[in-house]
Amino acid sequence: MKQVIWTAPHDVTSLVLTHQKRLGLVGLLQILQDVAWAHADHLGHGFGAMLERGTLWVLTRFVLRAQGPWPEWGERLDVNTWVRKPTGAIAMRDYEVVVGGRRFAEATASWLTLDLHTRRPLKIALGDEALAFCRTEGTWAEDPAKLRGHDGLSEIDRVRVRTSDLDINGHVNNTHYAQWILDALPLPVLDASPLTHYEVNFLAESRLGDTVILEGTLPEAGGAWESPFQGRRADDDKPVFVALLKAGSPA
Repeated sequence: MKQVIWTAPHDVTSLVLTHQKRLGLVGLLQILQDVAWAHADHLGHGFGAMLERGTLWVLTRFVLRAQGPWPEWGERLDVNTWVRKPTGAIAMRDYEVVVGGRRFAEATASWLTLDLHTRRPLKIALGDEALAFCRTEGTWAEDPAKLRGHDGLSEIDRVRVRTSDLDINGHVNNTHYAQWILDALPLPVLDASPLTHYEVNFLAESRLGDTVILEGTLPEAGGAWESPFQGRRADDDKPVFVALLKAGSPA
């Protein structure tokens, strides 16, 4: 029996920890990515099934909101996920992350369906049976927004795409952009305030050998902050992503 709401337990292991012995943003993004693929495969539109149809999914926007302390090493997460009824070529997937009965985080991903060969968007055509597994009630109210680029942001890093950055489609895995941003932030800033919001728009691919110029505003440690970031390819100045990161006041 196919499941509308897919639930997957995950322990906070050493593979997803930060140096503070807590689940990190990138580790959480990786868990959500794995859970999404497992549910998609369960519903019949996983990676292999999409290739057989000559199509592929591309993540275009993502937003995550977290509250309270980040889970510690050894704690257990229960990740719930579901898909909404698609609109045109776009499919939305929601996530809920529960820790010890407490909703720790919620997120929404916007996926674009492309023709594998032409890379053009394809309208998603689902029959009644497939639509029955799309959730219409209980979905999150806030969709990933269109983020605008910023003029005048300072260059804070340059990252050359390496083999370890690549995903199964041959371009930079979406979680690595978050890692690049975090790597550019001073450690005292990350240590002082828990992250509460991560939002990103993916605008273009970056591939092996590309150099991505990372621009942003570096916050000061000690309180709540909100900072924009963006990346652009060095060789053609094309925007690759735009992101927004927020942190709350120290507990």
